[in-house]
Amino acid sequence: MTSEERRHKIMSLLRMNGRAITGNEFAEMFSVTRQVIVKDIAILKAEGIDIISTHAGYKLKSNKNIKIIAVKHTEDQIRKELETIVENGGKVLDITVEHPIYGELTGNLGLENQIDIEIFMAKIKNSKPLAIINDGLHLHRIEIDSEESFVNIKQKLDDLGILVK
Repeated sequence: MTSEERRHKIMSLLRMNGRAITGNEFAEMFSVTRQVIVKDIAILKAEGIDIISTHAGYKLKSNKNIKIIAVKHTEDQIRKELETIVENGGKVLDITVEHPIYGELTGNLGLENQIDIEIFMAKIKNSKPLAIINDGLHLHRIEIDSEESFVNIKQKLDDLGILVK
């Protein structure tokens, strides 16, 4: 299989598969190294394909309705914040914080269900989340299916006392 054929198959898999696919999974599928896949993804991005890298692997960027919310909370409220968004029809795409030296820092999340949240929470258990940089103040881009979902999400976050208005 040529590298061009492999990239075509990667694109097909990303289009057909709703979940993220890791570089290691692609490497196994095509009997190549993970570094070859990283290069393939870089080439696809350079060709204008909107591929995002999340903690769970590679995904195509969605064209759904995306909103931004500002929240402020403590580290022990992270799980409740994420569950509130997901349980009310949102997908947490990323987190953005303002860093005093580097300006805006954004981390891709791609959290759309409880399993994603569990995996994410396990990963941050032994590190410090971006959200703590500014005393808990940060932004999330969230993907929603309807305005009603967005209203519900904001109301529930407000009820928790973490929505910044």
